[in-house]
Amino acid sequence: MMVAGVCSVKPARGVAVRVDSGGDGTYIPCMSLAYLLLDLDKTVYPASSTLGREIDDRMTGFVARKLGVSEERAHEMRELNFPRFGSTIRWLMEEHGLEDPESFLQPTHPEDVAPFLAPDPRVRAAIESIPLPRSILTNAIVEHAERVLAFYGIRDLFERVFDLRFNVYRGKPDPAAYRRVLEAIGRSPEEVLFVDDYPVYLEPFRAMGGKVLLVSPEGASDLPRIGSILELPAWLERSSLVRA
Repeated sequence: MMVAGVCSVKPARGVAVRVDSGGDGTYIPCMSLAYLLLDLDKTVYPASSTLGREIDDRMTGFVARKLGVSEERAHEMRELNFPRFGSTIRWLMEEHGLEDPESFLQPTHPEDVAPFLAPDPRVRAAIESIPLPRSILTNAIVEHAERVLAFYGIRDLFERVFDLRFNVYRGKPDPAAYRRVLEAIGRSPEEVLFVDDYPVYLEPFRAMGGKVLLVSPEGASDLPRIGSILELPAWLERSSLVRA
């Protein structure tokens, strides 16, 4: 259990937080948290949503058609190569000569997300309650992000959406992607909390000195974890102090 401490942080710098430095039982006594970066898919909406499954199925189908293999084999190949490349599109571009990334990105993200999501006003309430500026960092395309954010009525809560195009099709977990986003928001890694559902995307950011939080119903890593985005305000409250 984290023990609250006392420190002074200017209002503009946001939240003074005690954050687990990596699962070894030690804590950073008091760091200034100034910005929140949120992943989109299976982070803003729950992993149980059928939207994530729909995107995954579409990606598997694309791979099967491009490589001339069964969907079962395509799924196996994606799983096998994910740890190395961090994304299906990067694997296809580097290993299989995919020259037009848009030919993959457009059809794998449904134009209408409503059939795959359930309205939940608690999502807006949770995110809006966090007294930090925020942006989205996603390996999807901005059109997809805008659809999801519009569905939940939360687009106005985010300053920017950093998508795969912003990161020249080399997104998470490439360290260059994080550096590019940090430069755009004008923050150091130590000032930023990055929330994602994939440990492989969080580890590079933590290695840079950033704060990370895993969103997952189940946790098998040493990363600090919450079960859903709805738990984020309470997690911040338990692990931080706001100081004027």
